[in-house]
Amino acid sequence: MPSVMPGTVPSAMPGTVPNGPFAHDRMNATAYAPTESKRRKPAGPIVVLSILGLTFLSFAGLMGLIWVNDMGIIGIMRLGTIWIAAVCIVMGLVVIILGFRGRRTGGLIPLGLVAGGCALCMTIVSGTYGVYYRDLGASGINTVVSLSQSVSARNSDGMNDVQKDGIFVADASDATFETLQQGVAFSGENYNTDQAIIDWSDWGKTHEPHTVKMLDGKTSISNCPVGTITIAATQAQVHIVLPDSCTYAFGTADSYSTSSDVGGKYEMVYNNYMGLSFGFFEDESATNPMNGPDYEWLDKGSAMPDNGPELKINIPYAVEAHVNVVYASDWKGSTFQPLADIYDGNSTSKNTTEQSE
Repeated sequence: MPSVMPGTVPSAMPGTVPNGPFAHDRMNATAYAPTESKRRKPAGPIVVLSILGLTFLSFAGLMGLIWVNDMGIIGIMRLGTIWIAAVCIVMGLVVIILGFRGRRTGGLIPLGLVAGGCALCMTIVSGTYGVYYRDLGASGINTVVSLSQSVSARNSDGMNDVQKDGIFVADASDATFETLQQGVAFSGENYNTDQAIIDWSDWGKTHEPHTVKMLDGKTSISNCPVGTITIAATQAQVHIVLPDSCTYAFGTADSYSTSSDVGGKYEMVYNNYMGLSFGFFEDESATNPMNGPDYEWLDKGSAMPDNGPELKINIPYAVEAHVNVVYASDWKGSTFQPLADIYDGNSTSKNTTEQSE
C-alpha cells in the first residue's frame, strides 16, 4: 500500500471512479445549478387606475340615468343590479387577459373585493325584493285597479268611482267602503302621475252618526268611518281624505301605529312595515306633521276611542308607492280642484293637476 505524503490530496483509488451509463451525468451534476424563476409582473398602475376610473365614470352615468329618468326604487334596483354585474364581468375579463399575458392581478384585488361586496349587497336586495314580490301575489287581494293613463272608467271596480288620465277617485258610499274592506290593490305605471283618491270628506252626509266610548270612560258622537280597510299599491300615490279630527292608524286591530303616511317613491313596505328603503334619494321627508287641533286625539284620552283609532288602514304591500291620510280642511287647499266636477258625474272632466308626495 503506497504511503501518502503529509499535506497532499490522495488520488482516486481504483474502484472509486464512477462508471456505468450515468457516470457522465453524475460527474457533471454540479455544473448545472438550478436557477430561480422570475416573479411575474403585476398589473401595473396604469391598468389599475384605468379600471378604477372607468368604474367611477360608469357609476356617475348610473346616477345620471336615475336622476334624468326620475326612477323610483324598482328602477334603481334593476339598473343597479345590471351595473354591478357589468363591472364584475369587465374586471373578470381583465384578470383573464392579464393571466394570458403572464401578469399578476396586483392592485386589482382590492377593486375586485369592493365590486364583489357591492354585488353581494345587490344580490341580497334583489333577493329580498323577489321574496316580497312572490308574497305579494299571495296577499289575497282580488280587486286590482289599474291607474294607467289610458283607462277611463266609471264604477268598474265595485266602488262608486271615476277614473280619467291616471287619476282614480272614489266616494264615501257603502259600496266603496265594503270593497276597500275586502282589499284593493292600485297598480300604476308612473309614481308621479298615477294617483288614487279615496274622498271621504263628506262621510257625515251619507252616514248616520254613532256613539263611541272614549279612553276616559265617556261617550262621544262620531261621524267618522269605522273599520279596517286594506289598500295595496305599486308605483302610485294613494290619498285618503277624512273628515277633520277623525282618528286613524296604519295596521290592523291587533297591531297598528299612528302615522300620517306609509311608503314612498324610494321605499318598499311589507305588512305595514318598511322592508327596503333608498331614502338617501329623497330631497325631504314626505311625512305630514301630525299636529294641531285636529290631532288632539293623539294626546287626549277624551278624544281617543277606547279600542284605538276608528279607522285602521292595512297595507299588505306598497312598492314604490305612497299611502297618506289628509284631513278635508287640508285637502281643499291642494291642487285637485276638479275633484268636485268628477264627483258630480262628469267622467270626461280632465284633471291636469298633480299632487306630489
